[in-house]
Amino acid sequence: MQLTECFRILQVEPGAPWQVIKKSYYSLAKRLHPDINPQSPNAESQFKEINQAFQVLRSHFSRPDEMALVKVKAKTWSFILQRIVRNPKLQKLKGDCATYLSQLDSRVFQLNVYKKINVSISTAKSGASIYLKAGREKFEIKVPSGDWNQMSLSIPGKGESSLFSKRRGDLILNLQAPKTETINAGASCFSYEMTIDKTKIGNVMTLNSSEGPIKFTLPRNVVNGQTFCLKSRADSESKHLLTVRLD
Repeated sequence: MQLTECFRILQVEPGAPWQVIKKSYYSLAKRLHPDINPQSPNAESQFKEINQAFQVLRSHFSRPDEMALVKVKAKTWSFILQRIVRNPKLQKLKGDCATYLSQLDSRVFQLNVYKKINVSISTAKSGASIYLKAGREKFEIKVPSGDWNQMSLSIPGKGESSLFSKRRGDLILNLQAPKTETINAGASCFSYEMTIDKTKIGNVMTLNSSEGPIKFTLPRNVVNGQTFCLKSRADSESKHLLTVRLD
């Protein structure tokens, strides 16, 4: 009797472990025993068949040389695979491939998504919430309050998904509000950019403007790219537009 036939008769998967085979055999023997099924004409032949299959498999599993050979082969292959996986050259190749795919994301695919949003003057001054949708995902964006006309907000992980990794790009929002003040024909307007350490927000700072130093203090909720309109003195018609870059 072939081994595959024995597995079929005992109703187990080919190659099943010995404990599973024994459990199935005892269950079948109890159910098909002729004494339990005196009315069944096939009970005796079925009982003999499962006994024969069980004896063949027991003989097969009791061969210590074959079992030992199987264990040795399994251990050998496991050792070889571990050596391959731990090979420094293979580890370096794996890291190089990951780096290359990450760079390919940035060169070929644009993961960052840029969106321009116009907001009202009241929204810019008092702040509000903007509800956006990216694919099937909906989320809320808090717009900081202040005297600004243009601001950039970066929302990490809300851009396009990478094809080679679990990385996602960012959603870059360019918020624009109409200017609330008109500048007289004879007035001057100066623009500045200043990189400011986040830890110094709230402290008094100095802008060295064309009309001399201007003292100012940034609000706690300032965001990167926010623009403020400063004056050197109250009666000055010149406008000094300071764009903040947070570090």
